[in-house]
Amino acid sequence: MRMRTFTGDSLSAVMADVRRTLGPDAVIITSGDAPGGGVEVRAAAERGAISAPAEDSATALARRDAARTRARGDSSAGLTRIARALDWHQVPGQAGKHLLDAAMAMEDGEATATLARALDQRYGVHPVEPDPGRAILLAGAPGSGKSSCAARLAARACAQGVRPRLISADAKAGAREQLAAYAAALELEYEAVDGPRELSAVLARPGPDPVIIDAPGVNAFELDDLDDLADLAYAADAELIAVIEAGLAPGDAEDACALFAAIGAGRAIVTKLDAARRRGALLAPGEAGLAYAHISASPFIGSGLAPATALRLARALLEDDAGAEDGS
Repeated sequence: MRMRTFTGDSLSAVMADVRRTLGPDAVIITSGDAPGGGVEVRAAAERGAISAPAEDSATALARRDAARTRARGDSSAGLTRIARALDWHQVPGQAGKHLLDAAMAMEDGEATATLARALDQRYGVHPVEPDPGRAILLAGAPGSGKSSCAARLAARACAQGVRPRLISADAKAGAREQLAAYAAALELEYEAVDGPRELSAVLARPGPDPVIIDAPGVNAFELDDLDDLADLAYAADAELIAVIEAGLAPGDAEDACALFAAIGAGRAIVTKLDAARRRGALLAPGEAGLAYAHISASPFIGSGLAPATALRLARALLEDDAGAEDGS
């Protein structure tokens, strides 16, 4: 039921308003004098029946896909395709201008290769090594995919014959259980800690190296969160790697990356490209001075975390396929 209160100078005027708003089948619940004078009526009506959708989900998706490929310039070539794609992804003006200028200077006719060369000229890539030589601390907003990235990095290390240790510092409900399940599936040592002091004590004990730490989810725009994150990284002598969702607003993503860089991050992993169509945030780490470590385009632990390359970044901007298939 929908219930509303109506007031007016006269009962006839209020009833007309009731019928106009709730329809002819409205039920009068109460009527009387309004506190400020005039008439007050409380009326209700059944919620309207849910109408059948104009098109099914498959048709709606196909229509939107077709509209996207047109707007993104998929049928264009060369610089035109690059320019339209950058505009579609809502790439911030400065980044778009620099990439277009670089592409114009080196255009070879094939859009993907040209954009890849422009990206390679502007940004750095540095995938996480199977044994990076020091602890890794993955930092990002709640739900950004930190735990999944920790498990995927561990799985990649295992494939190279390295057996890392997984540590959860995230006390959010379910976070520790999730990482513990990943560790069990990979048959890796797992520990949970509360705060920098416990983390330092755990790392002081003998155990497998390298160490991959899942930090608590943080709001990069909150100074206290950043301070806590910096304390955790210091306690572990860990390299801080930012985890950024591809679907964020590009400006917000760049600001977050810059703030992570301010407390020591040097690399970033961009996640959830499969769930984003406008991927302007993909360029945020590079614009903030971070190197690209990996990009992720799958919800599955066994796949989807690929070492970042300029070609993969270009494909993610020019094609539906995020270019993040698992690979070495």
